[in-house]
Amino acid sequence: MSRQEFQGTGVVESWNTDEGWGTVALDDAGMTAWVHFSAIIAGPSEYRSLAPGQLVRCRCEVPGQDGYPARAVEVTKLS
Repeated sequence: MSRQEFQGTGVVESWNTDEGWGTVALDDAGMTAWVHFSAIIAGPSEYRSLAPGQLVRCRCEVPGQDGYPARAVEVTKLS
């Protein structure tokens, strides 16, 4: 199965700090993306974490992971 990619912005819906993953509601795609802490772009000493309500820009792959239609593979915090 081939993967499709797209970029967009969205809002963090949920974040599980203990497990290091969460979900992002994508603005234009009308879907939710699964995101792992390793996909967050951060400085060398910056903690890779997100918070519900936070705005992000991300590159996503379809199909997603763990039942989600998309998987964020590069996430940049906007707020």
